[in-house]
Amino acid sequence: MNEDNDVIVKHDRLYGVKRKSMIWQPYLDLLSKRPRAIKYSSLYNQFPAVWSDYLRNCTEEEQKNALRLLGSLLKNNDFSLLNEALTMASSHGHPSADQIKHCFYSLLHKDNTYDTIEPNISVPEMPAVTRGLSHYDSLLQERGES
Repeated sequence: MNEDNDVIVKHDRLYGVKRKSMIWQPYLDLLSKRPRAIKYSSLYNQFPAVWSDYLRNCTEEEQKNALRLLGSLLKNNDFSLLNEALTMASSHGHPSADQIKHCFYSLLHKDNTYDTIEPNISVPEMPAVTRGLSHYDSLLQERGES
């Protein structure tokens, strides 16, 4: 309950010794409003590594969208299909929440009807792009060592 005694989340009672239950939806919906707070919660360590890495490389708005997406798609506390969707969507760079959602529903409904488009003209190779500011860290380290 919050300060006004409003119910935030309810958990079913688990019978047995030291059993834990995790219902992700209420937490993800709440965290989607303030996504930078996820670093300070214990939830961040409970995400699968592929999702932790993805969220770490997102902008704040991308984190909001990804957490909302997780909250809506994570119905049975099983990340396996979501992990596969994120991996598939990440094969061409950093995906948006919409791209992950599209891959998730493609996997869910086994829609493998997409063929690779072969252009009639030659397409130039593009260099790989890195996101974030981590590539500047090496410059600052070199500058400090000089």
